[in-house]
Amino acid sequence: MNIQLKPLQRADLNERYLNWLNDPEVTKYMIGERFPVTMDHLEKYCGKMTNSPNHVIFAIWVDKVHVGNVTLNDIDWVARVANVGIMIGDKEFWRQGVGTESLRQISNYAFEKLNLRKLWAGMAFGNVGSLGAFERVGFSEEGRLDGHLYHDGSYCSEIIVGMLRRSK
Repeated sequence: MNIQLKPLQRADLNERYLNWLNDPEVTKYMIGERFPVTMDHLEKYCGKMTNSPNHVIFAIWVDKVHVGNVTLNDIDWVARVANVGIMIGDKEFWRQGVGTESLRQISNYAFEKLNLRKLWAGMAFGNVGSLGAFERVGFSEEGRLDGHLYHDGSYCSEIIVGMLRRSK
């Protein structure tokens, strides 16, 4: 399986991508806005991400198929810290290591190309797939925000994971 990160392009914003964002199973653990998402909303979000010096968004490609996205958000260039987000939208690629490899690649990009020193992510308690992928790359739990998120009809904790750049 050939997994590559490529800068998200306007051509990647299509019905297939939009369907991921409106699929409750795909977005079950996503933190932030909820569906329904329109193409206009998707275009505005991607425009914000691609035109900002403080955000990076890559499309995740497996062979010749766009299967999801990985992001660096709210990059603090002084502290050299960024938040990482990931979505594998194509369910055919769940539990196949695509998330782990994508996180490995975005972490290497952040540390080696952008010279960041720390990455972190937050996820809803119970999101064992994401937690496992982050841990396999080298992130570790740094804390929990009890009752911080409203998820699936109730309040739950947000797990915070982080990883420092390894010194050479």
